[in-house]
Amino acid sequence: MKYNVHIFTVVRVKVSNIEALSQREAMFHAENQIHFHDLFKKDNPEIEWAEEHSHALVDEVGDEEYEKSKWYGPDLKTPKKFPDRPKET
Repeated sequence: MKYNVHIFTVVRVKVSNIEALSQREAMFHAENQIHFHDLFKKDNPEIEWAEEHSHALVDEVGDEEYEKSKWYGPDLKTPKKFPDRPKET
């Protein structure tokens, strides 16, 4: 059997010297200032793996309808329930 495994992991991204009136506003400005996809295309010392996974998804190769796909929790062992995808009509 072959599987496609998607591990959703947490990374830390540091954004320095954000001018704002509050911490919430600073987070908003920081998030809007970053192009997250571009960060992973180059060596960047402000990015590091947080050594934590949020969850994983495992698909069976050949299962085109993803009926056998399963989600797992952060330990990559415990099954995790996600809402069912709506069926196409």
